Amino acid sequence: MEHNPVDIVQERLRQLREEYSQWLVDELAALATDAEELAGGGDRDAVWLTIRDRLHKLAGGAGTFGFVDLGEACRALEIQLDEALATSSPSSLAEVRCGVMALPGFLEPARASIEPAKPVSALTVQTALTAPDATSAVYPRVYILEDDEALGRQLCQILASFHYAATLFVDGLALQRACRERCPDALILDLHFADDGGAEGLAIGEAIQHETTVQLPIFATEESQRFDVQLRAVRAGVVGFLARPLDPIRLAEMLEVHLRGHRAAPMRVLMVDDDASTLDYHRLVLETAGFAVTILDRPELTLEVMESFAPDVLVLDVRMPQCSGPELAQIVRYHSRWLQVPIVYLSASGDARAQLTAMTKAGDDFMVKPIAPEALVAAVTARARRARTLAMALSCDGLTGLLKHADIKEQLSAALAQARRRQQPLCVVMLDIDHFKRVNDTYGHLVGDEVIRALASLLDRRLRESDLIGRYGGEEFLLVLNDCEEPQAVRVVDELREAFARFSFLAEQQSFACTYSAGVLQANAEHDVEALIGKADQRLYLAKSEGRNRVVAG
Repeated sequence: MEHNPVDIVQERLRQLREEYSQWLVDELAALATDAEELAGGGDRDAVWLTIRDRLHKLAGGAGTFGFVDLGEACRALEIQLDEALATSSPSSLAEVRCGVMALPGFLEPARASIEPAKPVSALTVQTALTAPDATSAVYPRVYILEDDEALGRQLCQILASFHYAATLFVDGLALQRACRERCPDALILDLHFADDGGAEGLAIGEAIQHETTVQLPIFATEESQRFDVQLRAVRAGVVGFLARPLDPIRLAEMLEVHLRGHRAAPMRVLMVDDDASTLDYHRLVLETAGFAVTILDRPELTLEVMESFAPDVLVLDVRMPQCSGPELAQIVRYHSRWLQVPIVYLSASGDARAQLTAMTKAGDDFMVKPIAPEALVAAVTARARRARTLAMALSCDGLTGLLKHADIKEQLSAALAQARRRQQPLCVVMLDIDHFKRVNDTYGHLVGDEVIRALASLLDRRLRESDLIGRYGGEEFLLVLNDCEEPQAVRVVDELREAFARFSFLAEQQSFACTYSAGVLQANAEHDVEALIGKADQRLYLAKSEGRNRVVAG
């Protein structure tokens, strides 16, 4: 029997809340024992500090699992205790002790009346759990409406090289029927603006959008300068125009931008908190929304985990026994690699001064427990997206969108260390466009840039998400193929070489093709980054000397 993803999440949430409820019984009994100890001798200050830590933990966790009154009572007692300790007031401490002894009274009514909480909406749950696997072999499906059949077939062939499943239609009604049977990921419509202002093409696009459950990105040809046509295009879902003669490379780049979700890895979140129950709950919420989440209740392991997990966002509890969240954040910021990772603080404290103090200690955002699931997802999503956008802007080459020289070398160093830890193979490829100076001299540097961008797009589309691609310099590229042995790397790079050689570039009413040469090397235990690149480069030059347009390995 197939289970509804929403029911699965709700059942897991119910289990977490039941487990927390049972834990509360023991925790409140322990608090009462601590309070009773205050009547005797011993280190009373140490006992009060233990009580304060327990109250803080309950103030954050109880409301998360629906014990709202208990959480608020613990928060009030925590604040009252801090003030009493600061003033050393016996009467105030006595009041706190009485309040602690009364806490079990909040438990039974709450357990009887509590209702299941929903981590996210049903729609969000289903979307997250049925999203396409970024590593699957299912290519994005593109439908093309083009009455010039020769041009349409050429366009299909080029898109196939970029691993798009392209289907050509010469009739609008046939396209609409196909969309009803199987919805594509994108449409390319020839709108014939010069003939009828795009009315017929736009009507087809509007009809298809009306029948689909999601808004499809539409790319249109023959851009119109008329405002009314452009406005109608926006409302029909047109996201980009392509001028004639069509540039398939430009189209592939535009498709990649709008269909990036098919390849983008889930955003990664590392959460550090000493409260295991709250960690489990927040992980469930974020994983349900599509995040990859790692949780940690030992702050001293944070840097080690970050090295292997590389989070997009770091979420820290403000108060932990071994070290505070702000202290841990400052330790993280000591390391230049993690300067750009956003840090979000979670705390049971609603004190504005405490929030401001934490924010000045290397933080980017502050959220008070209990946190509504939708608020947690929204805050982490916004920070993760911004972090990825900023990282891309800083580390990627402006022409190709690939990693810059220094960044690909840094990523290679990290990948090499990880491959050795996991005892997995890794291959480095140095790749260079053949006779590229001749292209620049004959057709100009703008055309040369188009050739570089075409190869960059091909590599980006065809290689795995786990692989690394960098523009090493000029027309030279560096590839890092993770978990890949040399024969497999040679086969992949050779297939790409053949695909690139089939590209047809147009300049000054002439068409021309380009090829590349490549050197492949599998890392061994003795290789460092410089040695790997140097030996792969030697193999590249061997490929050049043997006649170019080939791949050379050991």
